[in-house]
Order: sequence, then C-alpha cells, then structure tokens
Amino acid sequence: MEDDAIHANHHIQHRYPAEVRFCALCGTEMEIKVVLPDRKRQRVCPKCGFVFFASPKLVSGCLAVKDGKVLLLKRGIEPEVGAWTFPGGFVEFGEPASETAIRETAEEVGLNVRLGRLLGVYTDVKNAKAQVVVYLAEPISGEARTTEEATEVRYFAPGEIRWNTLAFTSTVDALAEWCESVKAAR
Repeated sequence: MEDDAIHANHHIQHRYPAEVRFCALCGTEMEIKVVLPDRKRQRVCPKCGFVFFASPKLVSGCLAVKDGKVLLLKRGIEPEVGAWTFPGGFVEFGEPASETAIRETAEEVGLNVRLGRLLGVYTDVKNAKAQVVVYLAEPISGEARTTEEATEVRYFAPGEIRWNTLAFTSTVDALAEWCESVKAAR
C-alpha cells in the first residue's frame, strides 16, 4: 500500500555489507571463517553453511547530451542533497544495466533517452560499495523536469560544469571523460 511507503535511509543502507550479522537464508548469527580455496575471511552461517560474499552494488546512469551539452540534476534526496550529478540509480535484480539507465532517467527527470555507447565504469573511492556504469545517451522525447529526486535540471556545456558542486567522485570521473571526448572530437 502507498500509505506504508517509506524513503530509504541512506545512512543505514551504507552500513551494508560491513555490518551484516545474520544469515539471509535461515536467520542464524553468522561467524567469521576462512573460506577455501582463496583463504579469505568471510561471514559464514554455522547452521546452514551459507557464505556471505560481500560485493558492490551496481549503479547505472547516463549522460544525456543535447546540442553539445550534458543534462545534470541537482539532487533532492540523500546522499549528497543539493549536489549535481547525472540521472542514475541502483540496478534492480534481473534488470540489465542499460535498462536501468533508461528507467532512472525517465523517473528522475521525465526524459526518455536512447542509449549510445558505454562511456565507462567508475568506482567512487569514497564509497567503494558501488560500481557505476555510465552510458552516453540522446533525448528522444519528453522535457527534462524537476521531481522529488531532482530539484533542478539543466544542460551544461563542458566549460559550464561547476566541478566543485558535483555529488560523487564517479560523477566527476564520468564528466571529465565526457569532456575529454568532446575536446578530442573537435
């Protein structure tokens, strides 16, 4: 029901996977054990044997480019409220990263895009819990608009990007790579 809807508490979410304590399969408190063959210490359930292999979450987004300018949004939600980034979000289980980039762009700014080439895969060194897949894209319908997640939307030429107001290291890295590709194409 919509009445029971909540916002995810990103401060709590960022405690994953470091603070996982109980088995996802049977609920037993997990223990740290050396797991073969790589001999790494992992959380293991002493009851059912489930091994919790911590791995990063996959995020996907796109740089929607129109008339040589890239669409950025000012974040309306945590983390990094008020900072600028491109549309993107977590890949849902079973969803291709490319579809996530398209879906998140439509949800966050109301813009339908056609994906182009993969720009790159980025790791935010401040938050290695996520790997960010970024595509280049072109708008095909709709107009970029504000939403709860995007309090402001705007297209920026490479020279207009406000580098000190960007949300994440991965945002900086993807935009820097895009700017370099624009410069190289001239």
